[in-house]
Amino acid sequence: MHSSDLLTSDAVATWLDALPGWLVVGTACTLEDLVLLCRLRPPDVVVGQLAPELVPEFPLVPLCPTCGLASLRASLEHVPLAPLRRVAPGALTDREMEVLAYVCSGLSAVLVASALQLSPHTVVNYKRRIFAKLGVQSRVQAAAVVARLGLVRTPCRGVAMPDNVPALTHREHDILASIARGDSVRQTASALGIAVKTVESEQRQLFFKLRVHNRAQALAEAHRLGLLT
Repeated sequence: MHSSDLLTSDAVATWLDALPGWLVVGTACTLEDLVLLCRLRPPDVVVGQLAPELVPEFPLVPLCPTCGLASLRASLEHVPLAPLRRVAPGALTDREMEVLAYVCSGLSAVLVASALQLSPHTVVNYKRRIFAKLGVQSRVQAAAVVARLGLVRTPCRGVAMPDNVPALTHREHDILASIARGDSVRQTASALGIAVKTVESEQRQLFFKLRVHNRAQALAEAHRLGLLT
């Protein structure tokens, strides 16, 4: 799903996910993100506001704001789908997507292994391959990419969600935005012009409000609660 407007992208993606037989593999607001998304999770069809030559590998269903959802659904039903594709080099496998969803929820390798009935060593190997495909170095950076591309659209089994949306201060919002960019604590402090200890103190308060224990969990919860745009 591609649209330069985030609200349109999320709204149409949610509607598409509810259609029988269809699954949204991700959303993109820029052409760069769309190219990355198509590499990570090659789709059967792209729905978006862009020229067909920009995604020549995949059928394109134009997203027309004035045509309505009924017209979009009719267009989807007439798209000739290609035979089942093999997993392309650089694409995330279904198993890697399972591991990625848990990792981005902030769970340790031991807890991910327990949830998926794998060994911790196997989970670590999966994480290494996943991070290489995403081009990231940490689970916080991975969570930022996942959230930006809408790769994980439903919570993991067993991952608790807060009951209420907490009120954050301007500084906590700034720190949350820095986490979403994949910044380290030191980079956050430099960007905001404050001390590392101040970032750590504000971050602890942010974690308390979100009922999480680390930066990856904070990012995942913030996106679920609509605290990041």
